[in-house]
Amino acid sequence: MATSTFFIDPEDFKKILDSINQQLEDYTRQFAHALWTALLSFLVEYWLPFVVVLFVIFVALTIKAMFGRWGSLGSFLYNFFYFGILFVIGLIWGPNFFLGDFFHAFCAAILYPICYRLVGYVLEKMGLK
Repeated sequence: MATSTFFIDPEDFKKILDSINQQLEDYTRQFAHALWTALLSFLVEYWLPFVVVLFVIFVALTIKAMFGRWGSLGSFLYNFFYFGILFVIGLIWGPNFFLGDFFHAFCAAILYPICYRLVGYVLEKMGLK
């Protein structure tokens, strides 16, 4: 019985891997643009109910915080600041910003601590912390 050997030249293999990597980057970029477009179209169409729901949640959590359970309000405020800042950044630089390596460094080194400090400041001013 004859056996055959399959051999790929290292340079050809590198070209194949580079091609796959490029296609994955292109698909990721296309997906990010599609997701960003869907988010913006949703917010344009339903901005008023979205704002009302956020306000109702904020009021309910503020009432809960007045009874000593301020953790959920802190979590809500943190996410509100975090995603609000990311939304503004996305409006300024577009969805490609979220795909870069700088984005992860930005979140870890700058955005997380800023949002954490903002929440502490707001809770302190509200007299809850």
